[in-house]
Amino acid sequence: MLNIYPRWRGLFLPISLWLFSLILVSVQSYQAERATASPFARAVSTLISYPERSYSYTRRGLKALWGRYIYLSGVEQKNLALQKQIASLLIENQRMQAQARENERLKSLLGFKESLSKDSLPARIIGWDLSVYARMVTINVGLKDGAGKGQAVISVQGLVGQIINEPGRPSGQRFANVLLITDPTSRVSVVIERTRDRGIVEGTGREDQLLLKYLSPEAKPLRGDTVLTSGLGGIFPAGIQVGTIEKIEQNPFSGSLQCFVKPSVDFSHLEEVLVLTGKENDAQR
Repeated sequence: MLNIYPRWRGLFLPISLWLFSLILVSVQSYQAERATASPFARAVSTLISYPERSYSYTRRGLKALWGRYIYLSGVEQKNLALQKQIASLLIENQRMQAQARENERLKSLLGFKESLSKDSLPARIIGWDLSVYARMVTINVGLKDGAGKGQAVISVQGLVGQIINEPGRPSGQRFANVLLITDPTSRVSVVIERTRDRGIVEGTGREDQLLLKYLSPEAKPLRGDTVLTSGLGGIFPAGIQVGTIEKIEQNPFSGSLQCFVKPSVDFSHLEEVLVLTGKENDAQR
């Protein structure tokens, strides 16, 4: 007897579960015949339903989350594509606006060119030298185009400067250097339009200021007077607008009057110019 129990001890749990299941099935079959579920069956069914419902809810939630992720990924890709398209359209719009502004400037420049009494050569600024010691630009026309040393350079707004060709600042066959009137070494003979008083305009190294000096003691300049080229010196033709008097004071050394002049040309936005070649314009002959 003692030897048999250990041998069957391993089968006790499976046999017990089998018997429990048999009893449970019998009870359920009996209750099924009565068309009424027993409290025990309902309890078991309720307990089993919890994991099943949890699995179902989790599965539906994960499916909805995955669908939402796929949808958002598609929306993000479409959004990036739209952003690239908008950026491309903005760049194209800016380019077209720049071209329209350039066309307007060139149209104005060509119209101004036709009104001049001397032949002129349109040119574009391709380089700037705005160091402490010089105010100079490079234009895209040179000796082969008819642009030479000493020729005046103007814009629709007024006087720009003159072409130079010297060591360190040479001009070439297809380019030329222009000394601006704002350069400290620049000197221009001018006349005050209202009073016809003559003087010399010097560059100060600033884009927004010139200095009018050597006025006669009898000169009576006023703030707002227009300053024009006088034609003396043989470089700049007479009548080209140089600037407007902004401030009048006495020279601290000589005691004579001197005026600060605002240039007519907006040098900070200058892009196109005209080179006066010196020949008489056929349309004006």
